[in-house]
Amino acid sequence: MSAQERRHDRLAYRLASIISRLFNGESLSVAALAREFNVSLRTLDRDFNTRLVGLDMDYREGCYRLADSQRPFRTDRDIIQFASITDVKQFFPALDRKLLSVLLNRERDSPYIVYNAPPKRLPSLFGGFYVITQAIVENRIIRFVYEGLKHSAAEPYKLIYFAGDWYLCAAINNIIQVFDMHHLSDITLTISTFVKKEAINNIISEEKFITALPHFQYIKALTASESGQ
Repeated sequence: MSAQERRHDRLAYRLASIISRLFNGESLSVAALAREFNVSLRTLDRDFNTRLVGLDMDYREGCYRLADSQRPFRTDRDIIQFASITDVKQFFPALDRKLLSVLLNRERDSPYIVYNAPPKRLPSLFGGFYVITQAIVENRIIRFVYEGLKHSAAEPYKLIYFAGDWYLCAAINNIIQVFDMHHLSDITLTISTFVKKEAINNIISEEKFITALPHFQYIKALTASESGQ
């Protein structure tokens, strides 16, 4: 094989690797690629801006990734990320691309059953579930009415599904509060933001806290009654 043919092979391998990673949803560091393929930054600049000019990419802080307009599909990485943020990943010894390739590339019945009690009442997506989800992701304060009482400055931390019901875990005046989603109404996203406290996040992630969610309002009322005596 001539020197020119070897150069062409290396170029083809490099471009194929870059394209594959981009379509897997990865953000590619130019500096890291230069070290991996032992090429100059100038060569990679030519790869991205000349040889791959047909791909719509975003460039930020030394990294390239496919623009949203180029990603009308979901990748294995997206699926794994969704499994992680919804805590489904914990049910599997490993959830990676190797396992997903076995599960998703075959038109067969699922080999698994992961049983959870279905919701007693499915929350309406446009009745506040989406608004609260957005508020949690963006650290935005929300207003809502709960069982006739107005709450004007709640800091939402998590939506937790347990024993057939969805619960909003929020902080009001730095005190953890729990609200049954079924009784929430008039949910409004404000422009005000807040900073999540690690201590609160740790508490609401504990198993004992989660299993006590259905009894939170009762415990709160009982505690308030005893403190008033």
